[in-house]
Amino acid sequence: MIVFNTTFHVEEEIHEEFIEYMLQRFIPMSIQSGLLSSPRLSRIFGKEEEEGLSFAMEFLVSDLAALERWNSEESGAIYAPLLERFKEKMAGFSTVMQTIGR
Repeated sequence: MIVFNTTFHVEEEIHEEFIEYMLQRFIPMSIQSGLLSSPRLSRIFGKEEEEGLSFAMEFLVSDLAALERWNSEESGAIYAPLLERFKEKMAGFSTVMQTIGR
């Protein structure tokens, strides 16, 4: 199983709006095709040098081919409105991991 994680850092003043957007719009759009599943949005705790809050948006994917398909066919239409809405008040990076063991 492949874990597709995007870590977002958002300004504190928009974090509630960000969470609502992720739960109401981003997640439903992301799993609509069935290529991504088991969405989980988590708050990341830790000592951060920058102001703001960090969140991890995690999905499961059956294999790398399915993730590549999602990236090429769907991600643009899903990430574009997110980036447009939050602009410079949000930054993110993605990580792809393979589950080993339990």
